[in-house]
Amino acid sequence: QTPLGQVLASVVMIMGYGIIAVPTGILTAEFIETAHAQRGPKCPECDQGGNDRDASHCKWCGGTLAGS
Repeated sequence: QTPLGQVLASVVMIMGYGIIAVPTGILTAEFIETAHAQRGPKCPECDQGGNDRDASHCKWCGGTLAGS
């Protein structure tokens, strides 16, 4: 009810949001990066991802995949 109490409550509330929001953003970025890495190689010709890991040619355009 006092101004000092309101300021203190506001600071603690903002810190609480930060404790939840910052790690959530970091974890989400890591999950997205992992998901992209598991999709398989990307074709340099048509720029499509999702090819099989052991594929030597793109399943959409037939172009040669890098590293094959």
